[in-house]
Order: sequence, then C-alpha cells, then structure tokens
Amino acid sequence: MMPSNSPRAAAPGAEAARFTSAPFLRARRIAKSFSGNAVLHSVDLDLNAGEIVGLLGENGAGKSTLMHVLSGGLQADDGTIEMDGRSVRFGSVSEGIEAGVSFVHQELSVVGALSVAENLHLGRMPKTRSGLVDFGLMQQASRALLQRVGAGHIDPDQEAGALRAGEQQLVEIAKAAARKPRLLILDEPTSSLTPHEVGGFFSYVREARAAGAAIIFITHRLEEAMSLCDRVVVLRNGAIVSERRPGETSREQLIKDMTGKPAIYEYRQRSLDSKTVALAVRGLSDDRLLRDIDLDVRKGEIFGLFGLVGAGRTELLDLIHGVNRPKAGEISLFGEKVAFTDPSEAVREGITLVPEGRKTAGILPQHSVRDNAAISSLRRFSKGLFSDRAGEAGRMALYRETLGIRMVRDTQPISTLSGGNQQKAIFARALMAEPRLLLLDEPTHGVDVGAKSELYDIVAREAEKGLTVVIASSEVPEILALCDRVAVLSKGRLAGIVDRADMTEDRILTMAFKEH
Repeated sequence: MMPSNSPRAAAPGAEAARFTSAPFLRARRIAKSFSGNAVLHSVDLDLNAGEIVGLLGENGAGKSTLMHVLSGGLQADDGTIEMDGRSVRFGSVSEGIEAGVSFVHQELSVVGALSVAENLHLGRMPKTRSGLVDFGLMQQASRALLQRVGAGHIDPDQEAGALRAGEQQLVEIAKAAARKPRLLILDEPTSSLTPHEVGGFFSYVREARAAGAAIIFITHRLEEAMSLCDRVVVLRNGAIVSERRPGETSREQLIKDMTGKPAIYEYRQRSLDSKTVALAVRGLSDDRLLRDIDLDVRKGEIFGLFGLVGAGRTELLDLIHGVNRPKAGEISLFGEKVAFTDPSEAVREGITLVPEGRKTAGILPQHSVRDNAAISSLRRFSKGLFSDRAGEAGRMALYRETLGIRMVRDTQPISTLSGGNQQKAIFARALMAEPRLLLLDEPTHGVDVGAKSELYDIVAREAEKGLTVVIASSEVPEILALCDRVAVLSKGRLAGIVDRADMTEDRILTMAFKEH
C-alpha cells in the first residue's frame, strides 16, 4: 500500500483487503528545503479512497510542510504526485481545491466580522434569480452543513468572531465539508473541541470515509489516532519512519517512533515547604462563573486546577493575574493581600502567566523570538528610557540553552519556530521576569509528546528550585504526571482538593462532574 523509504511495521492485516484498486493519491520522493535546511527527505506516501490515515510526528517533523505540498500551498523541490493515476502539480491552493483537496488548518481563519453562514459560503454565496444573495437558502444550507459536522447548536446568523475557538474550528470543518472533498486534510482538528463536539466530528469523518474520501488526520492525541484511523504514519526529521495498524501497535510504540525513545513522563516526588503559603485565595468570586473559591498553595508546590470545559480554570487564573477583578473575596501572595488592576501589576509583584492558546494570546508572531521572550521583563532590565538589548541577548542565550529552544538565531520571527519551541519561548518570557508564582494555562496545548515531556521537565526543575506553580489543565494524565495536589472545579465551584496519594483518574473526573 505504501512504498517504503524507511523501516515499516508488520503486514497490514485483513483490513487491507478493502483497498484492492490503485491508490487514489501517490506521492513519490517528495523533498523540500528552506534556506538550505532540508525539511522533507524523499517522502513516499499512498492514500486510498475511503481511508483515514493518521499522521503523527513531533513539532518540526515536516507534517505541515508535506500537507502544504499535497494541497498546493507549497511546491516540492523534487518528487512527483499522482491523483487517479495522473500526474498533478498544483501551483496554488485554489488549484488544489479545484482538484478536490481541502485542508483544514490548525490556525483558524474565520472572518470574525461576518456571520457563520457568510463564512461558510464566502466566495460562493447562492443568488436569487435577480442576482441578489439568497440569504434564506444560505441559512438553510448552513444549518445542514453545521449539523453534518456535529455543530448543529451553532446559529448560522451569529457573528463568527463571537464564537469560542472550538466552535470556530467546527465552522472551518463545515466549510471544507461543503466542498465534498476527495482528499480531506485535518490538522489538529480536535484541539479546541469539547468531548461532545469530538464525538459529532468523528461521526462526520467516518461518514466522509464511507462516501469515498481519503482523509489525513494530523493529531498529537494518540488515543484519537488509535480509535479513528485505519493506518498511522509517523514522520520524524522529515522522513517516514513507521506505518502501523492501530490494532497491531501501542501508544508506547508510537511515542518511540515519533521521538526515537520512550517519552513517558512520571511524577517526581519532592520535599515541599509545608509552612510557607505562597498563594491564598478566600471566598473568591467573579461576576459570571466562579463562586466562593478557597485554596492555599504552598511554596515550591506544583498545584493543579482541573475541570471540564466551562468549569472556571482560566477564569480563576485571570483573577489571580489581574486580567479581571474579583466581585468578592481576596487574594494573598506570601501572606500579603494583593488586588491587581491589570497584569503588569501582577508581574511586578512576581506573578507571571503562560496563557492558553499561544497563537491568539501568547506570541507576537511578527516579532523575533528574543522580543517575545523579553517583553514581560522590559521594566526590570531597562536602562532608563532604553531597553538593555545586550542583556536581553545574554538572558535569551541562557534560556535557549536551559529550556532547549531549537532555533537558528534569536532574532528570527517566532512564527518560524515549531509549536513546541514557540511554547518554550513563552516559558522563557515568564521565567525571565523572575517570578515567585508561575501560572500555566493549558501549557502543553497543541504540542507533541516529545515537546510535552520537555515542558514537564522544565516545570518540575523550576519547582525543585522553589518556584510555586499553578497549572490549569483539561488533561487528567497531565495532572497526574506533574501535580502535588489538584483542585477540581465544577461549573465555577470548588468540588474538592485531592492530595497526591489519593489522585486517580476516576476520582478526579467524578469530582469534575459534581455540579453537572
């Protein structure tokens, strides 16, 4: 089914009998370099109609570059692509779309000022006989499209910019579904979806497979790849290193394929300062969701915040960091009451935040890695009216080494780094401000298992030095891997605090559903 340019797993098995004809798409010897840096090395890939292929790999492995080549966003330096046995070479994304290729990117591209229906029909709005836009037909078609991808709850008339990230992602998927693609490429499509939305989306993907579409599913969530895909292909350093059937492999084997080593992170027991309370929260409420939150976090502790979507994790961090002001209650930092009017005050008092969603709230994409890392510590290290550029370079060099940020130079745009390295640069920003309390909101969102393990190492190492860490996460395995204790939130209320010895996935999830 898939020619080899690297070692492969065992024979595909009985399921391969479904695919008896020639592959729908055949890519051979695909190579691509940027500024002399080879990103893809002679990649061979076959895709069958009516098949879901999971594409796994660390950030920077070449997954997105390969997909851009297949969809027309980039042209390969070498190699050939055939569809239905005929050679193709797309000169643009529009040419790829005309040939039946739809690419749903991880980065959202909805037009926020337009309605959902207008976004779904952008460039192809239905017209009445008089040539005017047929809004009634457009709304009807939009409802059907949204229902098809498990997003029937979204109002087609709603302004797209008012939707949360997961709903915008579903709009992007519905837009692709409208084209009835022959090749559907999905890049981290579930990263912002709720479990319920994932179920509806998976139903659509299986429906598209049954209709004969070839589907490439890029994900860092190995459980999803194992449950949804017919095959799983792993890219490492620009080359395919394995192709496996989900029923004939394991999560551990896929991690080893992706990283070259087992990347399993285990909790590290540490001695904690049980007498010093770094953060105390009493009766904290906001004007929308949180109600009467009480908790203490000890110096040097890694303290978890867990909850389902809408539980209030981010809202609680925003109150602590001064993004929003509490309606009631108080916050104390190392025994002193604090009341911040904005995040800059919190930073000056030693509280830094790594926000959720690096693309939207974390990075300044057009600025350099160094500028992104230094922005929170400009006042601390400036010389009068001028910033200490030499000092910034020195500190950046230190954190580049200690955090393992892989880049050519710190003056390159941060957008040119892989997702995992962008996240490390945001960690560098938080640490360069020399915090006493580090707040992390979904700190490993959208990064691969290798980068996730490295970020866990960074958090544990800083805690061992005495830094207090509060980490909000929607992933129970992440909480179990890192946290000394965890506060479980349920619809804005504190369901309870679980000590390390009592932490189990069942107990944490049961508490998370307490108010549901």
